[in-house]
Amino acid sequence: MKMEDTMKKAIILGATGGIGRQLAKELARRLDHLVLVGRDSDRLSQVQEELTGSKAQLSIVTLDILDQMALEAFVEDLDADLLVNCAGVAYFSLGSYLATANEKDLWQINYHAPVNLIKKLVQKNQKIQLVQLSSLAALFPHPYLAAYSSSKAALQTYTLAIQEELSQSDSPVQLSLYILGPVQTAIFPPELVEALGGSRLQMKPEKVAQQLIRFIERDTSYAVIGLRYRLLVSLGRLLPKRWIIRLLARYLRKGLNR
Repeated sequence: MKMEDTMKKAIILGATGGIGRQLAKELARRLDHLVLVGRDSDRLSQVQEELTGSKAQLSIVTLDILDQMALEAFVEDLDADLLVNCAGVAYFSLGSYLATANEKDLWQINYHAPVNLIKKLVQKNQKIQLVQLSSLAALFPHPYLAAYSSSKAALQTYTLAIQEELSQSDSPVQLSLYILGPVQTAIFPPELVEALGGSRLQMKPEKVAQQLIRFIERDTSYAVIGLRYRLLVSLGRLLPKRWIIRLLARYLRKGLNR
């Protein structure tokens, strides 16, 4: 069933990033109301201006999800049919040398904030579909992205466990987790992307957004986005995990010399 037949209002967390921005374009064409959420008010205004003339009535909310009180207030006032969390951060480095402050912020954005969001929405007991984006790094430990990989793995474990709890309790909250491979976004600097083979190896945000829409419309609770990444996951199930980690290390190590 088409999204516009079952939903009226959506909220995008991390609406100024590559995936969030493209998803906003797709949703703005389909829904009546769209709320763009991010921590940079100027960039939010730019996205809002880009979408002017779309079907959706647009509004923006400036929110730093590192601010626990602001996040709780945001959830308290939240009213929508769909919430997609595109927010995330990654640091590429030798894991043992990642600054403690950076690692703390990473865990707050990638794990603690999404978990608190899920908890508050479940406790609110309000009908909503919450879509959390994750990464292939959740499935296979990534050397030189150790903190990022760990945070995504922890979030996946939590989300899948809560999914089952919700299904057992007939909750009105629908929780979905979608796994992404490398995507052409600004999460990594251009010189790192080039050192790892360039953007040609990454999926375009437009294609990611279109596939996300399809999975949301099908009410899919768990999916890997992109055929090539689904094939990689299937191959990964056949190989010893140590081999996969070693292959990833040899590939990602190129980024240390950028």
